[in-house]
Amino acid sequence: MTRSLVLALAFLAAEAAACGYCVEDKIASTYDHAVVTRALAQGHHVVFFHIEGSPGARRELERAASSLPGVDRDSVRLSLPTLTLSVAFDPRRVSLVELNTRLDRKLVARKLSFMPFRIMEEPADLKAVKR
Repeated sequence: MTRSLVLALAFLAAEAAACGYCVEDKIASTYDHAVVTRALAQGHHVVFFHIEGSPGARRELERAASSLPGVDRDSVRLSLPTLTLSVAFDPRRVSLVELNTRLDRKLVARKLSFMPFRIMEEPADLKAVKR
C-alpha cells in the first residue's frame, strides 16, 4: 500500500513540474532576456499578461499589442499554449492601467481580456541593493 502511494505521488509530482500554468512557466514562455534588458535600461517596464479567452490568430494579437501607444514595437512576445503575452512599455507615455484597458478594448470583439500578473520595473540586481 505504502509503495503504491509513493509511486502515485511521484508520478503526480513529475506531472506538476512543468504544467505550463504556474506563474514561472508562464513568464518563461514569453521571457526574452534581450527585450527585458533593453527595456529596463531605457527606464521602461515589462508586463506579463494572462490571456482570458481563446486567442486564435497569433498575428492579430501581436499586431494589436505592438500598435498600442507606449509599447516598444519589437518587444511583443506571445505564447498561445500558456495563454501569455508580454510587452515592454514606456511608463512615461502610458500607465499599466491605460495599456491594459486599451488592449482589452482593441480585442473585445474577439472576446479576449488581459490580466497582468507580473511587472518588471527595474533590474533584479537593483532590487537586491535597495533591500
